[in-house]
Amino acid sequence: MSRPADLAMIQSAVERMLGRPAENGIGLSEIADVCRSRAKTMVERDCHEARDALLTIACEWDLTRDRLEDQSDACIAVIADLLST
Repeated sequence: MSRPADLAMIQSAVERMLGRPAENGIGLSEIADVCRSRAKTMVERDCHEARDALLTIACEWDLTRDRLEDQSDACIAVIADLLST
């Protein structure tokens, strides 16, 4: 997917899984909550693959700019992949 499509999918997943609109933007806290929920429900996925995705997100996330839109393409792609499977 493209970056805009990944961002739209992530925003939709965050709003759906947290049960509230992401009106103040999406930061690492919201992504962590959604990824934690998603990781708990991944029955078919390899736990090592999920761990690697979570570690990649943690390493790639730019804490000085804690908005989803400000993160790298690599970080966005990993989050989108984790939430789409």
